[in-house]
Amino acid sequence: IDKFSYGVADRGASVRVPHSFVNNGYKGYLEDRRPNSQGDPYQIASRILKTISLVPTP
Repeated sequence: IDKFSYGVADRGASVRVPHSFVNNGYKGYLEDRRPNSQGDPYQIASRILKTISLVPTP
C-alpha cells in the first residue's frame, strides 16, 4: 500500500472503519490493515491516532 486511505467497511483501505464505529458515535475500534512492517506497534498506533484525530467527523 503506497497511500494512506480509510473507509467504512472498506477492506482495501489502510485503516478499516467498521459500521459499528460510525453507528456508535465514532466510538469503538479501527483496523490497521497494512502489511506487517516490523515497526514498533506503539509508535504505529500513536501515529494512526494522531492522523485520524485530524480527520473531521460529520
